[in-house]
Amino acid sequence: MQLTSRKITTTKSQYYHVWIAAAKDQIFFQTSFDKAFFISLFQDYLSPRASLGEWSRRHQGYAAELDLIVYSLTDFGVNLLVCTSNVEAVEDFGQSLLSHYATYLSQQQSWEVLPFDTVFVYDHLADEHEALGISREIHLLHDDWQGDRYSSIGFFIDDRRGDWLQPWRLTNLFHNDRNWYFNFMQDDADRIPAETLQFIET
Repeated sequence: MQLTSRKITTTKSQYYHVWIAAAKDQIFFQTSFDKAFFISLFQDYLSPRASLGEWSRRHQGYAAELDLIVYSLTDFGVNLLVCTSNVEAVEDFGQSLLSHYATYLSQQQSWEVLPFDTVFVYDHLADEHEALGISREIHLLHDDWQGDRYSSIGFFIDDRRGDWLQPWRLTNLFHNDRNWYFNFMQDDADRIPAETLQFIET
């Protein structure tokens, strides 16, 4: 596996858009089980409760360093929106996800390394308002954006909850009004073709 990692820096802020994908438009997730496993990594790395269990004795957790706000998993890769005061945590978190996913795939398919090269990019956003706009673009990568199981949309427009995701960093901007976010999404629902995953330049 060859990893290409690139940081795009704009103005200072605590918000980052993270993109992890297979290079050259290769498939990153072959099955729904692969996506479910990757989401379980979010829970293991970011749940405060995980830090009390066996996981923390074997792996580094990031709950104290980084908040995951938005996620989207498509066949071609992962888009995340995170908040942290330590940019190194973004790099470490992305590398940890890729390393653990490579181990998982090797156990499933008898591969010693990932069967594709990967790209890992993160963009330093200007502020929470730019992050809000990016959250919409990330959620709109899915055809069925209102109910897709592999995005965080349910935390914004439904009653889905988990201590490993911190949507409040954005929902506080609109007083936690689910209808407001639904309308915010609906206003732009036809703009991004969901079948094409690409890094959203900001």
